Amino acid sequence: MQKAFRIITGVVVVGLVLHAADLATRDCRLAPYVYDDCMWIWLRSHLSLPASRFLRMAVLECVGIVLALILYLTFRLVFPFRTTPPAAPHSSVSGVSDRPES
Repeated sequence: MQKAFRIITGVVVVGLVLHAADLATRDCRLAPYVYDDCMWIWLRSHLSLPASRFLRMAVLECVGIVLALILYLTFRLVFPFRTTPPAAPHSSVSGVSDRPES
């Protein structure tokens, strides 16, 4: 049950990341400049940022880094790498060696 919950959570997180990526790259029809994307318009209106190409580029760069980090962490948590259990201490008889003597 825990594995199914992790997979469902992973699918939901990936869906949200893809939706955020869509908002970050989709052109808004409300924008006066044809290349303004929806996320930039929303951030600019809420944070009262000036209309600047540099700020728009910096926001898109940060969004890309954050989305890649979220995807990486999601896949690391949904599909954790299997670690081998530590080997039990070898209980051989003291007079017997594993290697033949030459």
